[in-house]
Amino acid sequence: MKKQINLSIKAQLLRSALILLSLVAICAIPFALAQSRNRGTNNRTVVDRTEQSQLPTKTIGPVRVPAFQMPSVPKFPSVVLYDQLNNPGTSAVSSQEFPDFPAFIAFAADDFVIPAGQTWIITEVDALGAYDGPGPADNFNVFFYQNNGSLPGIQIYSATAQSYVNNSGVFQVTLTVPAILAAGTYWVSVQAHMSRSPNGQWGWIERTVQANSSAAWQNPGGGFGAPSSCPAPGCPMPCPNCITWGIRQCCTGSPAGEPDQMFRLIGTTTGGSTPTPTAAGTPTPTATGTPTPTATGTPTPTATGTPTPTATGTPTPIATGTPTPAATATPTPTGTPTPGSCTSYEAESSDLTGSATPLPCAECSNGQKVGYVGNNSGTLQFNGVSASATGRYSVTICYTNGDAVRYALLSVNGSPGTPVSFPSTGSFHTVGSIQRTVTLNAGSNTLEFYNPIVGSWAPDFDRIQFNCPTSCLTSYLGNLSTRSFVQTGDDVMIGGFIVRGTQPKRVILRAIGPELSQFGVPNAMANPTLELHNGNGALIASNNDWRTTIIGGIITSNQVQQIQNSGHAPGDARESAIIADLPPGHYTAIVRGVDDTTGVALVEVYDLSPSLDPILDNISTRGLVQTGDDVMIGGFIVQGTRPKNVIIRAIGPELSQYGVPDPLANPTLELHDGSGALIASNDNWPHTIIGGIITQNQVQDIQNSGHAPADASESAIIANLPPGNYTAIVRGVSNTTGVALVEVYDLH
Repeated sequence: MKKQINLSIKAQLLRSALILLSLVAICAIPFALAQSRNRGTNNRTVVDRTEQSQLPTKTIGPVRVPAFQMPSVPKFPSVVLYDQLNNPGTSAVSSQEFPDFPAFIAFAADDFVIPAGQTWIITEVDALGAYDGPGPADNFNVFFYQNNGSLPGIQIYSATAQSYVNNSGVFQVTLTVPAILAAGTYWVSVQAHMSRSPNGQWGWIERTVQANSSAAWQNPGGGFGAPSSCPAPGCPMPCPNCITWGIRQCCTGSPAGEPDQMFRLIGTTTGGSTPTPTAAGTPTPTATGTPTPTATGTPTPTATGTPTPTATGTPTPIATGTPTPAATATPTPTGTPTPGSCTSYEAESSDLTGSATPLPCAECSNGQKVGYVGNNSGTLQFNGVSASATGRYSVTICYTNGDAVRYALLSVNGSPGTPVSFPSTGSFHTVGSIQRTVTLNAGSNTLEFYNPIVGSWAPDFDRIQFNCPTSCLTSYLGNLSTRSFVQTGDDVMIGGFIVRGTQPKRVILRAIGPELSQFGVPNAMANPTLELHNGNGALIASNNDWRTTIIGGIITSNQVQQIQNSGHAPGDARESAIIADLPPGHYTAIVRGVDDTTGVALVEVYDLSPSLDPILDNISTRGLVQTGDDVMIGGFIVQGTRPKNVIIRAIGPELSQYGVPDPLANPTLELHDGSGALIASNDNWPHTIIGGIITQNQVQDIQNSGHAPADASESAIIANLPPGNYTAIVRGVSNTTGVALVEVYDLH
């Protein structure tokens, strides 16, 4: 018979067990908290992920796109001009202006086609997007670009800080100034303006169906870097960095099968009647001149010359044997008759009506241009434009424009005007150009420019020209080179230059060493390497031995044949070369010796597209200045038809404030012409040396230029130089040595 336990005792045991369990739990809490704190303190992986999450990302996804409601039909007379608001993907790509992360500013773009015979007046751009974070965006930017193969080309329209409505994920951006586009292929970019912290990120949702070319993407600041993988078909490996336009799927590593973006365009269309051009810019086309480019102030310079000079104890520059590139002719469309030899028609000699009037312009041909065209008043008509036969001709329009973009209508022989957009040239004193194809009759023709919108002005016009071999610039710096003794560490040779204008400039950069010996240069560098960096300091291209292309950055294919075809292939296989299509901006080329070898080398930049308006500008090189044959020699060419006003500087002492060791304490400067004759010199810029082309005191002119050296022991010369080759030589007073900078600034 089982012994029974008293119920009261059983209840007492149960209560004791519960109390014991409670005590154990209470004691465990501090231990668990301590372990949690320890994990928070010691687990750096968690902390690093948190820190990294504050940075922008290239893509947002996977995005769950709800069944969004299509925005209502536009009010008459507006219509849907183009529609890709269908077939959404699962990812959204960053297309955002980050005020707090400028290196991560990114642009996505997609293309569309305007049918032949139509002109679109675009008043609204709608894009399907998504927030990664609370939002909202402050506003949106919209840009339109010409087509360049399968990627965006020249920007032809810019509308920033535009208001918008978020209609269930469809961001409807209203353009304060309509974009007017004639028939053709274009690209549109929609970009949110929003700080990453605290608002988060906006992404433009991708599309699974491709129309025309695949979407494009760029991150000019290089903050994102290349994706680790890019699964879309046809992407190169390694994946591209895309500081300039590239295929979006390859640039961002977004999912395969999502080649396009979700967007539509709203506005009106014309099919032959004269469209109203877009109002743009200020009504004053006579701004006070090109802002003087600021001195680098830093040891990273901005470029150097071309006539390959040789320091043999004499100032005579000697070419390396590579021919100086000749300017190439403006191409005439294939299959169209050419007007014959170069023919130019000056604006100030044409028929002007209304407010249109001649204005002074030092950089324009004949020193004049025509301004105040437009505003439903001023018109400019070129008469007597001759053609040998009826057909289509390429006309180059030379103009100045200090605004983001201006517009005009172009009428040929009284026909309805065709809208033409004129991108900024940088100022109303800087001449740029665009090309258009027009149909001319055999014999005499008229070309008229006007703008019928009140308050909207066309650019200022310099001239039009047909079949001319040079750009509209009357003078510019080109083909730049510097020779110096290249050592190691801080004493490598660093050359810098600026590409100005509105479109990319095609150049070849070279690092020359072994072939210098055939010109009597001692201690030539046996094996020079070459690096190209953008304005942010990011490495975008490199080479070691020009016959072996290094794929990476902006170099995506073998360049050997292109280098040979350029006419500037180095004479020795150990020398280096890079061909690059560079958008406007600052660039730096660095020359080093393989395995830290030293010797005399030459860094060069040749302009391979001299017929285009982007120019090489503000040129400088930093290097070690020694004595005898190892002084620093910079060469440059003034190209064009008119003199160019420049300031040349030799900088030494002020480099120390930028951490450059062993700066040259007292640099002197000599300027020689193409025959080797000394035409100007200086030692200490506050003391002008009269002689040669310098006929009066230059101190005030140097101060007024905005480029006066910071130290009185540095040297400077202002010179108005006719077209030709020039060489600047930097030495140390009393044969002293040190690191120096030789610079040439275009004073426009």
